[in-house]
Amino acid sequence: MVPDAVINQLKAQKTEYDLIVIGSGPAGIQAAVQAAKLKKSVCIIEKMPDQLGGAWIHTGTLPSKTIRESLEAIHAIRHHVGHGWVERIVEDLSTSKLYRRAQKVSNDEESLVRRYTKKNNIEICGGLAAFIDQNTLRITPAQGPAYELRGTNFVIATGSRPRRPDNIPFDGWRVVDSDEILKLESVPRHMIIYGAGVIGCEYACIFGALGVDTILVDSRDRLLAMSDAEVVKSLENAMTDIGIKIKFKQDLKTITPKGPRVSVQLTDETIETDVLFFAAGRISNSENMGLEKIGVKVNDRGVISVNDAFQTSIPHIYAAGDVIGPPALAATSAQQGRFCALHAFATIKSEFPKHFPIGVYTIPELSSVGPTEEQLKESGMDFVVGRAGYSEIARGYIKGDSHGMLKLLVERKTHKILGIHIVGEGAANLVHIGLAFMLKDGVANDLINMIFNYPTLAEAYRIAAFNALNKIYPDGRILPAPQT
Repeated sequence: MVPDAVINQLKAQKTEYDLIVIGSGPAGIQAAVQAAKLKKSVCIIEKMPDQLGGAWIHTGTLPSKTIRESLEAIHAIRHHVGHGWVERIVEDLSTSKLYRRAQKVSNDEESLVRRYTKKNNIEICGGLAAFIDQNTLRITPAQGPAYELRGTNFVIATGSRPRRPDNIPFDGWRVVDSDEILKLESVPRHMIIYGAGVIGCEYACIFGALGVDTILVDSRDRLLAMSDAEVVKSLENAMTDIGIKIKFKQDLKTITPKGPRVSVQLTDETIETDVLFFAAGRISNSENMGLEKIGVKVNDRGVISVNDAFQTSIPHIYAAGDVIGPPALAATSAQQGRFCALHAFATIKSEFPKHFPIGVYTIPELSSVGPTEEQLKESGMDFVVGRAGYSEIARGYIKGDSHGMLKLLVERKTHKILGIHIVGEGAANLVHIGLAFMLKDGVANDLINMIFNYPTLAEAYRIAAFNALNKIYPDGRILPAPQT
């Protein structure tokens, strides 16, 4: 960590830079490092320079995934040693130790980022940034006088924050958001999570695995509305298997604190709980930066509009990461940031990847790339579905996973792999095998001709490919993919 005395003195050594990056999340860091590799002068403006990395490192991605990893490992043994052993381990588990482990991982990652910035001569300045004109920023540090910096190019990578509606009485202990959930001094006995998106589902699994009586609530009729419905249903079954209760089509009516608890009125019932975790949406951090003044277009949710090169309405001002809206993933944000720097400075232009994976770190994981079955049906595409349940591959039933599944969507005419959807252990890793094929316009025939280690979960690709191609060639004589 950076000592306070040093933080208070952080100020740009220069007044003009080739690139000024606002925000130090994955998009900002990757933009800065790539520009520095191209021998450009770079400065990062970070409002909290003692916590480089923002939500990515300190309140969101890393700490939550670290805790989830520990709990997933514990629950993975229940098929081998029985539920009783897992319950005893969880009961004896020191939550303070879990939190310390998460904090250590965050600190280690921040140290790594600081080494990268130092190695590449990237300056880090503390303060809030606002545009005076299209090439000038006013920096207001927490202490000391404001000052101005000029840049040739800019990347806005200020991220997002939890949505906090005015009618929700947030207090940091009974009613919390995703920035506050891991700051609870003790693990509650009972929790309601409102919002069955990625954040809500991931934390429902964390607290459900901790033995918390967890209720996940959403106004819609399913989890993860943008994911493949069949795979999501398998995830839902796995979540209820670890004790999570799920309630759909329930609006949040009123919230009434009652002493140390809170009363939550839903559409069909009223429930008292220790903690209400509101996890319904995020807001882009784009206000108070003078964007409207210089002509950068922002919508009513604070999302900055960009083109395919991540340029705003002002060509030399780029934006990347959560501040430009979905997919708002750490991995895509990092690539967007790097792409901004390449577009601004490199003589060789590249295209942003057309296929990229989405990972949801529930217990078990869910990961996908490409359109869902529902989307392909809506588009009128002629395709077949290939499935491989973890229960039908050796490594899967060794693990005792009855919910895991790998699903391939294959174009009937060309055998081209259109989409991959996986739920189960290792899903976020497994998806990259299929992604590699998709990026090279691979076909399902390639998968059935591959030899996979035995026993592995990766074998599911071969089984799912056979399942798909056997629907195209029901007599068992699978022909080579047509040449296109």
